[in-house]
Amino acid sequence: MAQRFGVSRTPVREAVTQLAAQGLLTTAPRQGVHVARMSLQELLGLFELLAEIEGVCAKYCARRLTEALRSQLTEIHRNSLKFVEADDALGYSQSNVDFHEALYRGCRNAFLAEQLRSIRRRTQMYRQNSFLQPGRMRISYDDHQRVLDAILAGDEKAAQQQMIEHISVGGTGFAEFVSTMPVHMFETHENAYPKVSGA
Repeated sequence: MAQRFGVSRTPVREAVTQLAAQGLLTTAPRQGVHVARMSLQELLGLFELLAEIEGVCAKYCARRLTEALRSQLTEIHRNSLKFVEADDALGYSQSNVDFHEALYRGCRNAFLAEQLRSIRRRTQMYRQNSFLQPGRMRISYDDHQRVLDAILAGDEKAAQQQMIEHISVGGTGFAEFVSTMPVHMFETHENAYPKVSGA
């Protein structure tokens, strides 16, 4: 990697250390460095947490709405429709990132935003192809519309609930989401689950 990017070994080691600290890489003596994989239960747990704190973020945005945030969210959402209509998953994916990032800034809570970004990074490789599923972009767009409507109305409770439902892993949505992923993306060896003494 040092040779590929034209840098010394030191920044590469530092980057690996940081990625490992974020849970994106795993390191093992004499085995090297590998992209971290989660068990299905771990992924479910992260999505449950993500849904709840995304909901809190939306609530704060409704409470602390500014004209700048109103304009930014409205413009991002309006522009995202062209990607839905063109069936452009890559374009919509970026628009989705822009929408959520605007919310992270708009909640005006740096600690909350930091946690959201951390979980998003941790789950990115599992979410990267989600908009390739038939109809998924339209569902996401409609979800964003409901979140946006609640925020613009200053309805904190509705904004929180709509966002939780948008991210929620409940029902068949999560099963469909997981079914599209290659098996190798999940941790499956015997150490994937903690052993309970006496069990």
